[in-house]
Amino acid sequence: MDAHRRRPRRAIAIVGTALVLLTLLQCRTAPYVASAGFWFDRVTFELSRPDETRLGGPILDNERQVIEAMAWRELRAAYAGLRISFSTDHYAFYRVQVVQSLPGSSAAGASHVLPPLGGQGAVSFQTLASLAIAHAPPGAERVTILEGIGRGIGRAAVHEFAHQIVPTVPIDSSDDPQSYEYHSADRATQYYGPMRWSLAWPALERKLGG
Repeated sequence: MDAHRRRPRRAIAIVGTALVLLTLLQCRTAPYVASAGFWFDRVTFELSRPDETRLGGPILDNERQVIEAMAWRELRAAYAGLRISFSTDHYAFYRVQVVQSLPGSSAAGASHVLPPLGGQGAVSFQTLASLAIAHAPPGAERVTILEGIGRGIGRAAVHEFAHQIVPTVPIDSSDDPQSYEYHSADRATQYYGPMRWSLAWPALERKLGG
């Protein structure tokens, strides 16, 4: 009787061990996909009085959605084809939040690399919105400027994520104003027109490509 009872238990143990080994094998062979969190953190979307006047009034609730959607579109487009998944997860390996402004700074963005915990950064709505308004094409329609604000925010986030993902690459040293790696957000191409990778792309492909 005891021997008969032990056989099912032994079979269950063998099956369980096989499942564990199969899971471990799948984990080892499955390609690594980096997790990246991006979100708007209590952004009020308020503008300075001069910027509000130039835009033609305060940013409305439905216009906030236009800005956020454009920011997400730019971010995902820049990293398309790489093994990275974007969400609003505040605990993702790499994180960039949009804040109303960076405390004590007029910078467009900043990041801190936290090995082996990924990285954390932020971009300033106030700074980027002001620059998008300042660099708007003459006679630009309001919706064009709103999209420019969202585009600028998304591209600033692209830049900050690059700092975190490939920290050894000199991200701020590009002299190409149409590249994500350019050192300043104070330029028209940050908000209007196409953008491309330059210095960081080979390193990004090595780390997250394929």
